[in-house]
Amino acid sequence: MNSKEEIFNKAKKFHMSGNIIGASKLYLKLIEVDKDNFLFQNLLGTALLQLKKYDEAIKHLDISIKLNPNYAESFGNKGIAHAEKQQYQEAINNYDKAINLKKNFYSAYLNKGIALKNTQKYKDAIRYFEFCFKINPRDPKIFNNLGNLFIKQKKFHEALKAFDKAISFENKFAEAYSNRAETNEKLGNYKQAILDYDEALKINNNLDYVRGKILHAKMRINEWENFDAQVEILKKEIKNDKKIISPFPLLSLIDDPELHKLVAEQHSHNIFKNLYNKNKVKVKVKVKDKIKISYFSAEFHQHPVLQLMMDVYKNHNKDRFEVYGFSHDPVGENNYRNEAKGYFNKFIDITKMKDDDVVKLCREMEIDIAINLTGHTANSRDNIFYHHVAPIQINYLGYPGTLGSKIYDYIIADKIILPKKFKKNYSEEVLYLPGCYQPNQTKLEISKKNFRKKDFNLPKDSFVFGCFNNSYKITPNIFNCWMRILKKSENSVLWLLASSNIGRDNLKKESMKNGVDPKRIIFADRVSVEEHLKRIGLIDLFLDTYPYNAHTTAREAIKMSVPILTLIGESFASRVASSLLKNVGLEELIVNNIHDYARVAIKIANDKKKLRTLKNHLSKSDNTKKLFNNEKFTKDLEKIYENILK
Repeated sequence: MNSKEEIFNKAKKFHMSGNIIGASKLYLKLIEVDKDNFLFQNLLGTALLQLKKYDEAIKHLDISIKLNPNYAESFGNKGIAHAEKQQYQEAINNYDKAINLKKNFYSAYLNKGIALKNTQKYKDAIRYFEFCFKINPRDPKIFNNLGNLFIKQKKFHEALKAFDKAISFENKFAEAYSNRAETNEKLGNYKQAILDYDEALKINNNLDYVRGKILHAKMRINEWENFDAQVEILKKEIKNDKKIISPFPLLSLIDDPELHKLVAEQHSHNIFKNLYNKNKVKVKVKVKDKIKISYFSAEFHQHPVLQLMMDVYKNHNKDRFEVYGFSHDPVGENNYRNEAKGYFNKFIDITKMKDDDVVKLCREMEIDIAINLTGHTANSRDNIFYHHVAPIQINYLGYPGTLGSKIYDYIIADKIILPKKFKKNYSEEVLYLPGCYQPNQTKLEISKKNFRKKDFNLPKDSFVFGCFNNSYKITPNIFNCWMRILKKSENSVLWLLASSNIGRDNLKKESMKNGVDPKRIIFADRVSVEEHLKRIGLIDLFLDTYPYNAHTTAREAIKMSVPILTLIGESFASRVASSLLKNVGLEELIVNNIHDYARVAIKIANDKKKLRTLKNHLSKSDNTKKLFNNEKFTKDLEKIYENILK
């Protein structure tokens, strides 16, 4: 039998070479021989940590600490395990103990800085990173973490400089390339972002989520080379439980609610490891004179979510409800936010508040129902909900799909958007509104300018097909269909919302590939909401995207008497326009396949009488009042809130 020393040397060799499973088995064998050896317990804890078995790691590290409370490395490793479980205060406590035992314990200082960053204590985090600079000024990990901190603070140019520095010290640093790519995306530098993502994958082919990020960045600039093959790879990897794409970008790529749920569940599990699907304690709501509801949103600025919700905030029955707004919107003060604030009993800016403090505040306020209006989109604060901010938690509006966690009790929908046959693809129970799930303002501010086609470079006598959806919603399949429509519709043009210059050029190239003169594609620059609404009226037929429909933009088109042609799918995001059309009595503009989509568009473009009939239908308030009656909508929503508390 091998001696203890031989087993130990072999274990260390395995550990150093990356054979962590082999090393952990040998450490266990050593512990069987000598269970009171603190070093063996620490090494096993370290191996388990690397295998992501955090609870087991903590168990053995605790034994190591008990055997030798003066060994700093055990505290440092235990801190890492707690950090991986997102128990950051526990992590910080252990890092402090490690530092007390070992004055210049570099990794403990660096890891404490990271934990402080993750608890939004940015000034303290920078202080620890600066200390690390003094010990090891050329460590790329410091700059990579500093860049991540700047991203949290929305200081994207400073983040770029930090990632540049990290890469200058280590040109094979995959995470730094990926982080720099993400920063470039936020700055609209999509081409550079794609190059950085590609470089990250060259270094580490298994880097989580990067393939999905590359594809989404390409969609932003309508770069579609090998699109179908890439989507097929995504589907395969999702089914294999690979961390290949985040929930939101997936919505615009495939129409499959089952895969959407898988990705949302994976995202929740990955981001909230120790909280995912944790049994939620059902708390009986105390009977009060008023029901306390809270809306959490990162969109208290000029954003579709606020545009849709403004009248709901305004029309809530304040005799029956106390309504609270919780803003985690980094935009800060603006006119839209100032108007919204006046409609709440209390409006609280939680942007700089720690999650635990927000949860504590809500519990002190005895909030009954918390509504997450942001979901898996930018600037979300999911952690608040994962710590049970209220007895009832609802997913609504901001993210068109399941959030993939039992932590949310309900999702609000309607029977067109979420038929009962698809309920199995949602983690939440479904609450059905009687009409369209989308709230809409009764009155919209529309510019009084007298726009004409020539003001937007639209030919005077042309038939205008239009789509003002974001560029990433345009798939090559739908664009190719649009080109077929143009070729069979004389004197027609396609009016699109401008993205980047690269995006414009790519779409022109795609039109030429389809045999369509690129001059027939005209781009609209971004303007104020009021002018945007007014100019939509110049569109003859709105061509919807698929699988991610127009949502707020569809509402705007209907308001301006512009008919919308939509292809209905199976996912939430692909059924919103259909719900809107159903509620204004234009089911004939809902099609089930791409061939009918092209056929109906061509027919309308070549039948002026039919077009007039459609526009006249939308111009009559009797046909659209159901969609724009927000007072009734709010009462229906309030009935839902009341019923779930019974």
